[in-house]
Amino acid sequence: MSTVIKLAVLVLVFAGTFIPMQGCKNGPPPVMLARRLLKHGKDEDVGQIAPGSVLKLEKSADGTATVGEDFKVSLTSKSGDGHAWQCRTLNDPSLLVDAAFETQPQGTVAAGKEIQTIYQLHARAVGKAKIEFALVNTIDKNNAPSQTIKLEVEVKAAASK
Repeated sequence: MSTVIKLAVLVLVFAGTFIPMQGCKNGPPPVMLARRLLKHGKDEDVGQIAPGSVLKLEKSADGTATVGEDFKVSLTSKSGDGHAWQCRTLNDPSLLVDAAFETQPQGTVAAGKEIQTIYQLHARAVGKAKIEFALVNTIDKNNAPSQTIKLEVEVKAAASK
């Protein structure tokens, strides 16, 4: 490869990594290729979790909740594929996950259709909780989970009135 081609590739890589891809005066902040590449697959920030809300998680996420509030986590899977969601962290001092869960739709579902596994969570004390959900093989228990989703929640004290 000639020196000119090597230099051109180096300039393109440098420009794509450190020069903004978008952003203009009075517009959104610039997005660098490096930031976009490093963020890929990282946690999603759900912000303040509203009481009674249902978080539909497709990837790991983090957010905040207030002591005494309940919310739900919904995880999608396919019926009839031999996999089911399992919560691997049921007893955390800050965030309690109800061991019982519900599925929607209820009853018999045709193979290959989407089903939702819904867990009830209760913020019970100030602190940080890391809850792990795993999509496990229900037929062969020795296999590693095919997917893992982590929910990190910072539980804050309720504001005094």
